[in-house]
Amino acid sequence: MNRSCLSSGVMSASAVTSTERCEQLAYFQYEDGWQSKAMGKGLKTGLSMHDGEEMYLHSHNETAVINSLEEEAKSKGWDEDELFLPKLRAYIKGYYEAWECIDAAQLGFNGDMELLGTECDFDFEMAGIKFTGRMDAVWRDTANDCIVLMEHKNVSSKDCQSFTSLFWRSLVMNNQATIYSTALALKYGKPVKLWYDVVLTSPLSKPNLKPGKTVNKVKQPRERETIEEFEERLTKTYKNPEENKYVRRMIPVLEHQREKRMKEIVSIAQRAQGIGYLGTPTRNTTSCKDYGGCAFFNVCVGDELIYDNPKFEIKPHFKEENKDGEQPF
Repeated sequence: MNRSCLSSGVMSASAVTSTERCEQLAYFQYEDGWQSKAMGKGLKTGLSMHDGEEMYLHSHNETAVINSLEEEAKSKGWDEDELFLPKLRAYIKGYYEAWECIDAAQLGFNGDMELLGTECDFDFEMAGIKFTGRMDAVWRDTANDCIVLMEHKNVSSKDCQSFTSLFWRSLVMNNQATIYSTALALKYGKPVKLWYDVVLTSPLSKPNLKPGKTVNKVKQPRERETIEEFEERLTKTYKNPEENKYVRRMIPVLEHQREKRMKEIVSIAQRAQGIGYLGTPTRNTTSCKDYGGCAFFNVCVGDELIYDNPKFEIKPHFKEENKDGEQPF
C-alpha cells in the first residue's frame, strides 16, 4: 500500500476536500498519513448510524440490528458515554419507523427499486489522477434504467429540512457526489441520480429537568430525567413524523454541472499531487477554527511536535516509519 496518497496521484473525495480547506491539513492526513487519536461524539454516532442504515437495506429486523450495533459500540468502549446507546437506539427506532411503509414512488423512483450493491468500491483515472472511493449503495430505477447513488448522511443542522437550503442546493458542487456520480456514469453509461438519506441527529441533547414539585407548600429541588426517561422521550421525538428528523430526496445529476465540477476537482487533485511530491504545502489560517478547530493547530503554530505525540497516530494503511523524523516546516 502506497503511503504517499497525494504524491502518488491516488485521490479520494476527502483528500480533495482537505486540500481545498488547507494544503497543510491534506499533507498531514494524506501524504504523511497522520490522524488524531481522539474521536468526537458526532463521528462515533455517525459511524454507528451508517452501519445501522446499511443493515436496514438487507434486514428489517430492528431488534437484531440494534443488538449488533450495541455489541460493536461496547467493544470499542463508546458506551462509556452513558447517553451514547440511548441516543443510538432512539435514532435507529425512528429510522425504521420512518421508512418501513414508504414505497418507491414516494422516494422518487419512477419504477421498481433494484438494489445493485452496498459498500461498492470504485476507481477510475482522469487526467493522470486515480480517483477511489466506496459508495454506500447503488440502485437502479427499472422504469427508465437510471442509476441511483444512495448516500447516508447524519447531520446536526436543521438546514437539511428545507429543500431550498444551502445544504441541498450546494450538492451540485459537492466533491463526493461529483466523483461518485462520475464513477457510475463511466461504469454504466446511463443517467445518474443522487439519493441522499439524511438523519438529523441531536448531539447536544441530554436529560431535561423535570417540572418542579411542591410538598407541604415547599417547592422541592428539580430533578433530571433518568437515562430511561431520556431515551423514552427521545424515541418519541424521533418517531414523530412532524419532527422531520429523517429526510430522503432524489436529485438529478445534470451532466454539464457534473462535468464542470469534475474539471475543477481534477485541477485541485493535480495541485495536491504536486504539493505531496514537492513537500510544499501552505497553511490556510482562515480554516483553523472550522468544525470545532483543527486537530493539528498546535503543531502548525509550533507549540507541539507531531512525531512521538500521543495525540496522533499513523493511519493503519500507511507505513509506520516516517520519511525523516523532522517537522515538515
